[in-house]
Amino acid sequence: MNTREKILLESRKYFNQNGYAASSLYQIAQTIGISRGNLTYHFADKELLLDLHLDELQARHEQALMNSVVVPSWQSLNKATLDFHEIQKDYAFIFFDKKVLFIPRVKALIQSLRENNIKTQMSMISISIQIGNMKTEPYKGVYHNISRSFWIISYFWLISGSFAEENAVSWDKIMWSMLLPHFTEKGVQSFKDHFGEEYFNSLGVAYDKYLEASISF
Repeated sequence: MNTREKILLESRKYFNQNGYAASSLYQIAQTIGISRGNLTYHFADKELLLDLHLDELQARHEQALMNSVVVPSWQSLNKATLDFHEIQKDYAFIFFDKKVLFIPRVKALIQSLRENNIKTQMSMISISIQIGNMKTEPYKGVYHNISRSFWIISYFWLISGSFAEENAVSWDKIMWSMLLPHFTEKGVQSFKDHFGEEYFNSLGVAYDKYLEASISF
């Protein structure tokens, strides 16, 4: 790993731990063990570091979505979402810092990620309808709202996990529980054939059991 790559990696870790606004090039240089002058030789200011982190973030997200398009399936799209969660962890200082989120380029990037994510979800729904695994839209806007809900839940997934010892249900089961009611009989059977009956019956706490146990989430 050369000096430039090390600066990018360590600055991202430092931003995540201390916050972007509270960090300085001098502090980052000290953490890496190089002089501030050596750091500014590669990166003139903190804003340039942020721009490069945004470029990397965007490239990783686009690659994750591209992988789901190469072999279009809900499983590959689920994998893309899990990849997005890993990206959020790696760039927590961008996703979870309100001050950073309202930096114009950051805000524009998040909006772009949102639009691409929803577009990909809608494309997968369209494919599922075409092959007979999903029903046609029951009411106008239902599928778009589901796609928007996927984005919202996914975006706040890591934050919500911070307020519980562990997520009660994994991300993929949240996704399936929202989609399966809109599957055709053919689609449900294909799901069972692929994942098995046991998985099908383990998507979450059953409604009656939830009421009986007074479970709190």
